[in-house]
Amino acid sequence: MRSKSMMMVLNEDEMLELWKLRVGLMPARRDCVVEREDGVDLDGKLLVDIRQWYADLLAKGSVDWLPVEDVSGDVTAVSDSTGVITATLPDRCVRPVAWHVSGWAVDVTRFEAPDSVVARQQSLEWLRRGGAHPVAVLHADGIKLYTADSADDFTIDKALCVVRPEDGSYQFSEEALSTIPNLASV
Repeated sequence: MRSKSMMMVLNEDEMLELWKLRVGLMPARRDCVVEREDGVDLDGKLLVDIRQWYADLLAKGSVDWLPVEDVSGDVTAVSDSTGVITATLPDRCVRPVAWHVSGWAVDVTRFEAPDSVVARQQSLEWLRRGGAHPVAVLHADGIKLYTADSADDFTIDKALCVVRPEDGSYQFSEEALSTIPNLASV
């Protein structure tokens, strides 16, 4: 990973103001009063757009732009008799980035889909890659890690994940501003 640029931390009101500037809606005038009975709830619509943009950014954006935490202390994991570890992620995790289990030679940074060839190979014990070339399979309800050195003695010592900030703030690198639609330049 590259070094991260400055991370912005904005509450929802600050994010709304930033979004309005990016899409070309100038700040509201505060020296007059205008009343209307019809029209669009512009702030409400923009907040929906902002929340969708941020959810997409967390799910698909560059890891360098996003809040990443080691959640290994919050992961619930069990191992079966063959050393396959099933890990459940904390609710705030959006996607895994890099994981390591004691005894593995390297981190896992690629998380296979359950229907991939590599994932299907892990169902056969003699095709598993083991600790020298570990495999992680991402399921809707957690991650399967192949394999631990011992079914009884394993530790997930790294579980880096992109996370949703617990305080509800928007946290992202300044570089991510380029992904906000800029209607002012149209």
